[in-house]
Amino acid sequence: MIVLRKKYIITIFVCIILLVGIIGIINMNSNRETISTVALPVENKVIILDSGHGYPDERCIK
Repeated sequence: MIVLRKKYIITIFVCIILLVGIIGIINMNSNRETISTVALPVENKVIILDSGHGYPDERCIK
């Protein structure tokens, strides 16, 4: 059985917050380049999104 005192819990919490802050600062300062992608024209077209959900659709006609 692990017993943690209030002092240790606060120390762990502060260390986690500092670690997240340092990682955030490192990510803000990194130079990331944007990569342009090809965008096809979508004029006069219908786009249908199927969520899928991982099971067969009973209403689907094959």
